[in-house]
Amino acid sequence: MSDITIKQTLENLEADLRTTLNKALISPLMQHQAQDIDATSPLSSLIEQLSHSHLLDSELFLNFVQLDAAYCQLELGLYGICSDCESTISSQRLIANPIEQRCESCSRKHLTEHRQELRLNH
Repeated sequence: MSDITIKQTLENLEADLRTTLNKALISPLMQHQAQDIDATSPLSSLIEQLSHSHLLDSELFLNFVQLDAAYCQLELGLYGICSDCESTISSQRLIANPIEQRCESCSRKHLTEHRQELRLNH
C-alpha cells in the first residue's frame, strides 16, 4: 500500500473511532464524565482527555493510542514495522488491522506475557 492509501485508511478508522466515542459519550452511563471529553479535539489532546476518564482501560482508548502510533510511524517511514522485533508486519495483518503494532510472533508472545501478568496481579 502507498503512504497515501495508508493515511486514508487511518483517517477512515479515526472517523469510525470518533463516531464510536460520540455514541459512548451520549450514553446515560457516560454523561457525567462526558463534559471533560471533546471528541473533536486533535488526536493527542483527545487521548490525554480519555486518559483521565474511566475509558482509560477500554479497547476504544487503546485503539486511539495505537492509531496515534500508526500516524507517527507513517510519518517516520516506520509503518508496518513490528514495535518489538522490528521485522516487517505482514500486509494481510495490516489489512485486517491497520493499527497493528506487532508481527504475529511478537503479538502471540505479548498476549501470553500479558495473560501471565494478569494472573500474577489478581
